[in-house]
Amino acid sequence: MADDTHSRDEKDEIHSAEGTSDAKLANVPHLPADSDVPEDFPLKWKIYALSLALLLPVGSSFSENTLGPLKPTLVRELKITNAQYGAIASATGLVNSILPIFGGFLMDYVGVNWGSMFCSVFIFVGSMVSALGSNYDSFNLILGGRVIMGLGSTMIEAAASKIETHWFRKRGLGFVFGFDIAFGKIVVLAAKACAVPMRDAAPGFWGWALWIPCIICFFNLLQNIWYVWWTTTLPEWTRIPTGRERAAAEGRTRRFRYLPDMTPLKLLPRMFFFFTCTQILQAGIVGGFNGLSADIIKETRGSTELLAGYTSSVQQVIPIFLTPALGGFFDRFGFRMLFVSFTSALWIMVYACIGFTRVHPLFPMVFASVAQSFNAMPFICSLPLLSPEQTNMGMIFGVWKAFANAGSVVVDMVAGTIQDHTPGETYARVLYFFISMKALEFCLGAFYGLLDRRVLGGVLTVGEPERNRRQAAGLLDDLPGRRPSALATAGGFAMLGATVVVAWVLFFLFSID
Repeated sequence: MADDTHSRDEKDEIHSAEGTSDAKLANVPHLPADSDVPEDFPLKWKIYALSLALLLPVGSSFSENTLGPLKPTLVRELKITNAQYGAIASATGLVNSILPIFGGFLMDYVGVNWGSMFCSVFIFVGSMVSALGSNYDSFNLILGGRVIMGLGSTMIEAAASKIETHWFRKRGLGFVFGFDIAFGKIVVLAAKACAVPMRDAAPGFWGWALWIPCIICFFNLLQNIWYVWWTTTLPEWTRIPTGRERAAAEGRTRRFRYLPDMTPLKLLPRMFFFFTCTQILQAGIVGGFNGLSADIIKETRGSTELLAGYTSSVQQVIPIFLTPALGGFFDRFGFRMLFVSFTSALWIMVYACIGFTRVHPLFPMVFASVAQSFNAMPFICSLPLLSPEQTNMGMIFGVWKAFANAGSVVVDMVAGTIQDHTPGETYARVLYFFISMKALEFCLGAFYGLLDRRVLGGVLTVGEPERNRRQAAGLLDDLPGRRPSALATAGGFAMLGATVVVAWVLFFLFSID
């Protein structure tokens, strides 16, 4: 998804994923069919909408990513254990172990304006509660605020993507998505680099590191109100249709009209559940290292907290340029699963270098930045290819996010516990744990490639031109890996349910002050 000349079939996939196919949109009273709409929205409107969409998640992202460099401060000021810090770090992900499955549907059904406002309010309230915790050195207040923030932090990203999809569905959507990813990395970089200076802004009070992100969240709320008002000043045909309006236009009535139709859960492909179940802890491994990298550098190299924060922030630099380019490479040439094993090998090298050698930390952090660019992209770019029904995309990405969040909570708790039980509370055993998980993923990458050829017709291996040729020749019809399976669905959700239960139990076990 690297350039603005996205092919028509990719646009149609994204278009369908949002549930806004031309046939359905034609039935919505306030939005005419594409043939009656101008070729594209005016550029001024598109740029304005894009700028507002890019800024929507800034507050929550900035607030969440200040925590890593602040770990020593939080442990010292709140008098907590490493496992309890893990509870704070994973609090926003805890509620999002379930919420994304329903959040995407609700965002579609009631509309992105109401949905994004709901998210912005919870993010601001949560950040304020968390910031108040710094005034009283209260672990419980900070933890509670993070949980409240989690009710909106994941869904606000979905709202931003939905806004971008609407305004750029005619042209330039691939470039916009790539730009969005790059902008998000810049926010993460700024958060990690500014965390310690914000802490030291006032002598004797470390809380500005939480209050400044809270102020940013407040401005995001005002900005969201402005966006909602701005959309009401535009012609009706420019507005994003809602699922409720589509249902009314098509004459569909249900007993519980305000709840989403969860039937698509039964239609998810079996290969999708194999991916989610085998990758359930992998996102947490990378996220856990990202949060701990500053403290690992400080512990292994004797760096100051400020220098360690700056060095760890290097992870966010290369993805700003490399992630959009990698998406374009996948579109053109394929080889998605090959990058799974290659990325795992990079992570193993990073963990080994930073934990068990004396090389300058900038060296492994540069390679960590490359690995960060590659990490999720093979899967994000593969998920739309796993299902022949593109209308399932909202559910597919929601379930994928739920698995990742649940696994991340478990990894944060486990990593903190491992460190607490390591002599001297070093990171050696934590890094051994990370290395073992990435070694498993290295083997899985090869296995994914084999399964792709056996049950998916090589759709994940080939590039877009070859995939279109195979599709036109009927070689991708009725592939075994794309078929739904009651056993795979039941097994997948059973694993998700078990992981969520473990995540919540561990969270409350280590969050009790």
